[in-house]
Amino acid sequence: MPLLHDTAYSTSADKPLQDVANWFLHGQNDLEERFRKSLRTSLDEVFDGKRTGRYSIKDLQKTEKTYIGTKVEIVLQEAFAIPRGQPKKMDYLILGHEVDCKFTIGSTWEIPREAVGHICLLVKVSESKESFSVGLLRTRSEFLTGKPNSDGKRKVSAAGKKHIQWIVNGAHFPKTLLLALPSAKISQVFSEQKSGQERINVFLKLAQGVLVNGETLDTVAQQRDGMARLREGRGRARTVLRQQGILVAGHWQHHKDVLQQLDVSLPRMPHLGEVVSFRVVKARPEHGQRPSVTLDGEAWVLAADDDPEEPGPRLPDLKKKP
Repeated sequence: MPLLHDTAYSTSADKPLQDVANWFLHGQNDLEERFRKSLRTSLDEVFDGKRTGRYSIKDLQKTEKTYIGTKVEIVLQEAFAIPRGQPKKMDYLILGHEVDCKFTIGSTWEIPREAVGHICLLVKVSESKESFSVGLLRTRSEFLTGKPNSDGKRKVSAAGKKHIQWIVNGAHFPKTLLLALPSAKISQVFSEQKSGQERINVFLKLAQGVLVNGETLDTVAQQRDGMARLREGRGRARTVLRQQGILVAGHWQHHKDVLQQLDVSLPRMPHLGEVVSFRVVKARPEHGQRPSVTLDGEAWVLAADDDPEEPGPRLPDLKKKP
């Protein structure tokens, strides 16, 4: 039963809430990363970038923003194998305790009448601050604003927020790569005159030296299987960009070896389904001790901004040993 009227209430003494907190904090591995991936998945599925080309919460309609909460509830349930709550009750049933999932992209959460007094899993994402938080709160009436909105919901008040037990607080939630690009480059990529393939080619030229995943490529192409547009062939990214000295490396070890030998600055090597584009030029005396790699029988170095553009080599054949 929800706890509503115990004036001596304290979060630390709320055994059901502490049971749920311990279930997450001590019963789940890679907790922060699993939350991060689940929230990224939830947003990307609502954006539906491969069909719509959208990649930011600000691009969504009001009803779609509301639906993010439902998507988060479902994805978290699957990611953490959380038992489903009873019909017409709370979303989850964790260790026998009813828990409702509430999501916000704003500064607080809206709590419906039926969830007042229950344990709520409060989830928050901020695109602008590139952060996310997850906490637990017993949504007692005194922890909510007094006036309900038109749907009968009340918001968690400033006083209520002081009673949140954080599971993850202010963790990094990186923007999608498209949000990180300057608006001028975004305009170049999404020109209406370009086909999906042309957008991919322009995008990889403008977004060099960063890890790009398949979801981003699908959003740029606005079609499924954006990765297929990287292959060799007339008009395809690797073939077109190589004429400008730009190579596109994937997660294969042969490609990683090239990235390491050239000392391409990355937070890590590409994982499965990720690529990185970078420009090279033939090694010349003026390049001094710049790291080099031998491709197509010649030495190449990572190009600087003032290096003239020239056709590049092929990356190692994935079917052959280097």
